[in-house]
Amino acid sequence: MKALALISGGIDSPVAMHLMIKRGLDMVAVHFDSNQFSDKKTSEKASLLVKRVSEIHNKKIKLYVVEHGRNLAEIRNKTNPRFTCVLCKRIMFKIAERIAEKEKCDFLLTGESLGQVASQTMDNMIVISQAANMEVLRPLLAMDKNETIKIAKEIGTYEISILPSAACKAVPKHPATKTKIELVKNEEQKININKLIEDALKNAKLHTC
Repeated sequence: MKALALISGGIDSPVAMHLMIKRGLDMVAVHFDSNQFSDKKTSEKASLLVKRVSEIHNKKIKLYVVEHGRNLAEIRNKTNPRFTCVLCKRIMFKIAERIAEKEKCDFLLTGESLGQVASQTMDNMIVISQAANMEVLRPLLAMDKNETIKIAKEIGTYEISILPSAACKAVPKHPATKTKIELVKNEEQKININKLIEDALKNAKLHTC
C-alpha cells in the first residue's frame, strides 16, 4: 500500500513518514511552497528531509512541490482571517488527494499532532479531513512533542528541521479553533477553489529524492 505524505520543513512530518515506511507503506511526498508567506529555506528543508528519509530506508521517494502562495493570497484577501489556517489546509488536502489519485496512493499522511497549532484542534482536524474523500493517517496524533523530537534525532532529520527559516506570515492573530463545516464552506464560496486547485496541479513540479 502507498501513502502521499504532506511534508513541511518542520520536525513532525518526516517522522510521520519514517514511522509509516517502517510499517510497510510505500511513500510519495508533496510540499506546499507558500512563496511570499514563507521563504525558500522552508522548501529547501522539505527537499532535504525527504532525501534523508529516502536514505534511511534506501528507497527513492517522489516529491511534488506545489506553488501555494497564490492560494494563500486568495484566502487572505477574500475570506474571514480567523479561518485562514483551516481553509489553507483544506485546499492542501484537496490538491494532495488529486496527486494521490494520480500516484495510486491509498492514504494521505500528515505529521499533525493534537492541539499543537490552531489547525490541529480536534474540531478543526475533523473539518479539514472532510475536504478529501481519502483516509488520512496521523501517526503522531497523540504523541508528545518530546517523543517526536527523540525520533527525529535518532533518524537524523532533527538537525535539518531546526535550520533557520521563516514562519508562515499568513497565520492570523486570532485563529478559529472550533470550526464548523457549514461556516468553512460558506467561506470557501468566496474563492474559486476549483481554479486554484487546477492551476496548482498544472504548475506542480516533480522531483525524485
